[in-house]
Amino acid sequence: MSDDPEADLLAVFDKYNLPEPRHGEHPMKCPVHDDRVASASVNRGKGLWHCHACGAGGNAVSLVAALESVDYQEANRIVRGLVGGSTGQYGAMQGVRRKRSSGRWVPPSLRRAM
Repeated sequence: MSDDPEADLLAVFDKYNLPEPRHGEHPMKCPVHDDRVASASVNRGKGLWHCHACGAGGNAVSLVAALESVDYQEANRIVRGLVGGSTGQYGAMQGVRRKRSSGRWVPPSLRRAM
């Protein structure tokens, strides 16, 4: 994710061919449940969306998670890829695993050698 929630959200709307939201609150169909009428809204400036019918909502990452039916971590990787690979608020440690036997952090370059 980038430091700009609006850019993240617009990148997601572009990738999934969703109509680009105008500024302010804009209605949209909820990606979580089958919507015939737009029951959700998106706020482009804040980079957030919310469904008034089912209560789902969040940022660009939660929107991708709902559209792709993936977990938040995988959706975060997708959004980072859309906006140029920035690590955003989650920092460089996002997705780094710890070696189980020692409990200490092992850099990715060294993990391959183990």
